[in-house]
Amino acid sequence: MASEKTGDLRAPASARLLAHRYRLGERIDEGGAGEVWRARDEKLGRDVAIKLLGADADDAFRARFADEARRAAAVVHPNVVTVFDEGRDGADAFMVMELVPGKTLREIVAERGPLPAHEVSRLIRQVAAALDAAHAAGVIHCDVKPANVIVDRAGVAKLTDFGIARAARDRDEQELLGTARYIAPERVEGGPVTARTDVYGLGLVAYELLTGRPAFDGATSEELVRERLVGPPPSLRLARVGLDDRLDAIVGRALATVPDRRYASAGAFARAFSDVADRDTDPTVALASIGRARGGARAWTLPRFDSSVAILAVLAILLALFLFFSSFPKAAAPSQAPAASAAAIGTPNVVGKRLADAIAALQAAGFPLVEWAPAQGQGAQCAVILQDPPAGTALARSAKTTLSYIAGKDCTKKGD
Repeated sequence: MASEKTGDLRAPASARLLAHRYRLGERIDEGGAGEVWRARDEKLGRDVAIKLLGADADDAFRARFADEARRAAAVVHPNVVTVFDEGRDGADAFMVMELVPGKTLREIVAERGPLPAHEVSRLIRQVAAALDAAHAAGVIHCDVKPANVIVDRAGVAKLTDFGIARAARDRDEQELLGTARYIAPERVEGGPVTARTDVYGLGLVAYELLTGRPAFDGATSEELVRERLVGPPPSLRLARVGLDDRLDAIVGRALATVPDRRYASAGAFARAFSDVADRDTDPTVALASIGRARGGARAWTLPRFDSSVAILAVLAILLALFLFFSSFPKAAAPSQAPAASAAAIGTPNVVGKRLADAIAALQAAGFPLVEWAPAQGQGAQCAVILQDPPAGTALARSAKTTLSYIAGKDCTKKGD
C-alpha cells in the first residue's frame, strides 16, 4: 500500500538511491509481496511511496508485479492511489506510487470500532467511484478490503494495491490469490471474475465499517471459505443492534453468493446504500470524523444555518415560557429531593475479562446493548483491554457500551 503511517518506522541502514533517482528513507510497511518505503524523488523533488520486490522473488512473481504496475497505472481517478513509475534496480523490481498521509480503513475500525452509517456512506461512495473507474478501464481489483483503502487527512478515500487485479479478458486464469476473509464465492469455485466480484468485496467493507468486525470470522482459511459458500449472507442486524433493516437488505444483496443477484456495479450499490444511510441521525453513533476537512472537502461538512436567527428564536420561546409559568403561584418546596432515577446505574468493570464473559457481565447488570471490536494492544487473546464508557459510569440501561479486545479465536463463545 502507499499510506504514510505514524510510529514504528524504521530507518534503513543506509539511504539507498534506487535507479539513480529515488532516495529510500523509511520503511512503512512490509509483507509477503515485499516492502513499502517512503522515498524522495530527487528528479522531481517530491515524496513518494515505493513498493520494493526483493531479490528472492521468482520470475513469475516479478511478471505479476510489473503487470500490477501497468494495470494500476491504467486507472486514473482521484480515489485511486496513483502509480508514477515502475522499473528494475539490479535484482530488485520496484513500483513508485503516490504517498498518501493517512490511515487504512482497517486501522480506523481497529481504533474507533463501528462507524455511523452516514459516515460509512461517504466512504463507500468514494471506493465505489474508484472501482467503477477501474472497471471502465477493464480492470477488476479482486482484493477489495479495508486494508487496501487509505483515508487521507482531508477524509478522501483512495483504493490501492492492484496486486492481484485482472484484466476483464483474463477469464482462464484460475489461480486463487488474495485474503481468504475477503474472497468472493465465484473465485473460490473457479468462476470468472467480473465487476460484481468487486461489488462483493465492497459489500464486505461496508459490513465491517458498520459492525466493527469482519463479516466472516473463521479461524482458518478453510473455515472462511466454507462460511461464504454455505448459508445466507451474514446479517447486519445480528451484529449491530439498531441498524436500519433496509441497510441489512442492501448489504445482503451485495453479498449474494450468486453474482447475478448482486448489484450490477459498485456505483449502483453505493447509491442504494446512501439513499438509506445518509438519513442516519442517531446521536448514539455520532462518532468523531475520520479527519479534519480541508479546502474543498465538502463531503465531510454539515449544512450551515443562520445562527443569529436560530438564537433569537430560542430566546423568544424561553421568554414566553418564563412569563407563562411565572403567572402561577409557587408551590412549596418538597421536604426532600426525589430519589435518583433507578434507570441510571454504574457499569461493572470488565477490563481484563474474556470478551464473552465481559458481554455476559454487562448484560446481566442491565446493559443489553453491547458492541465490540478488535484493537491493537497488550494482553491475552480475547481479553478486553478497554471499555467505553469506563467502569462505574452512571448510564441508562438503554445506553450502549463498547468493548475493545485482543483478537483471538471464538472470542464471543462461552466456556472456551
